[in-house]
Amino acid sequence: MTNPDEPATGPLPPDEIREVDRWMYQFTAQLAHDMRAPMGAIFMWAHVLRASDSGENRAAIDAIEASARQQSRMLGDIVDMARALVGRLKLECARTDLAGVVSAAVEEKAKDAVARRVTVDWSRPADPRKASTVTGDAKRLQQAFACLIAHAIANANGKRVTVGLADDPAAHDVQVRVVLPAGGVESDALDDLFLAYRAQGLDLAAARPDFGMGLPFARAVVRLHGGTLDVENQGPGGGLTFVARLSAAAEAR
Repeated sequence: MTNPDEPATGPLPPDEIREVDRWMYQFTAQLAHDMRAPMGAIFMWAHVLRASDSGENRAAIDAIEASARQQSRMLGDIVDMARALVGRLKLECARTDLAGVVSAAVEEKAKDAVARRVTVDWSRPADPRKASTVTGDAKRLQQAFACLIAHAIANANGKRVTVGLADDPAAHDVQVRVVLPAGGVESDALDDLFLAYRAQGLDLAAARPDFGMGLPFARAVVRLHGGTLDVENQGPGGGLTFVARLSAAAEAR
């Protein structure tokens, strides 16, 4: 007989999992927001010290300010990710060259690739006249693709990641494909890939810049643009491909 005073065990039902995830996103956003106030004080006092410094403490002041700026950027990223995951991220949409956005995301993660001895093959459209124009927020899309590329680099095991872009005139969309040639996962792990903090088969600890929210953030941003982000999985030892599809701008169709 079950004791009603004992806590329930076993996996949570899907509805409860979604509610916990939503609560976590909201908590993360609020926490990051609240942490910005003490960060402001650090900047202020660093400025005061710099103004009154005779030169002896310059290195310490520079270190304090550099660390504060880095933490401020991290907090900003957390807020953006949490807002995207609950559908509250503001977009400033305009005609955007997706090839340029992806190229910037690849360049942003170039140092990470070098540090991990991973080769990133970025294939721009062979014909520069090919349409890769979408209507979107270039900054947010770059953040999203940088997260995808960061995950791929973190899980490439010192090998190769392929990033490609192609248009599909029949479907009126532009596709971005991020490929890990041997990054496949067990089929029952696919559902967890886009759950914050809980992805299986990926080295989340190694991909710390996205705080374990990179893949769900990327999918949320693509969906906010009316697109889709799916996975093609060939199982352990096989390939894993993230496929983002965004509608081509009307004039480019």
